[in-house]
Amino acid sequence: MERYTLNASIRTAKGRKVRREKLVPAVLYGRKVQARNIAVPESELNHFINHGSPNALINLAVGGESYTVMLKELQRDRIKGNVIHADFYSVDLSQKITVTVPIHLVGEAPAVKEGGVLQLQTREVEIKCLPTEIPQSFDLDISALQIGDTRTVADLSVTGDIEMLTPADEVIVSVLAPRLADEVETETTEAEETTATSEEAEEGAE
Repeated sequence: MERYTLNASIRTAKGRKVRREKLVPAVLYGRKVQARNIAVPESELNHFINHGSPNALINLAVGGESYTVMLKELQRDRIKGNVIHADFYSVDLSQKITVTVPIHLVGEAPAVKEGGVLQLQTREVEIKCLPTEIPQSFDLDISALQIGDTRTVADLSVTGDIEMLTPADEVIVSVLAPRLADEVETETTEAEETTATSEEAEEGAE
C-alpha cells in the first residue's frame, strides 16, 4: 500500500488563529495514543486529499515522533469549501480495522448499446482487514452484462486475508430494459412529488 507523509505541530491556539497561518486545525487520537490537538500545513493536506486514496496510510510526524495514521474525517467550510478541520486516527498495523472501499466498474456492458439502462446501486463495500492490506478499490467487470443481468457483492474478486462485511447478495449493478427503467423513474418521481406535497401541507398546518 502506498504511504504518504504529513508534518504536523502541537496546537495550542484556537482554530481561527491557526487557519490564518495557513495551517489546518486537527486532532490525533487512536490506539495507544494520547489524544492531542495538532495543526497540519494546509498545502500538504490539500495535496494528500487531491492525490491520495481515502484509506491510505499516512506517516504523521509530530514533535519528533512519527505515527501511522489514517484520515478519518474532514470538515469543510459550507460556503468556501476549504478544509477547516481534520481527524487523524492512529492505527495498530497488527490489528484488523473496518473500512469502506469503493467499487470501480470496468468495461462497457453490451446491453447499454442495445438500449438497456445501467443502474449502479452500491458504490462501496465494508471490509475488515489489516491496515496494510486495504485495497484502493474493488474492480467489477461489467463487459458481459445483458439486459436483466445483475452483479452482486459475491461477484467481487477478494484476495488475501480480507473479511467482507457487506452481505454477499447485495446488488451492486443491474441492467434494466428501457421500458422498465422508465417505469422505475416515473415511480421515483411520483414518490418525490408526494413527499414534497406532504411537507408543504405540514408547513401550512404549522
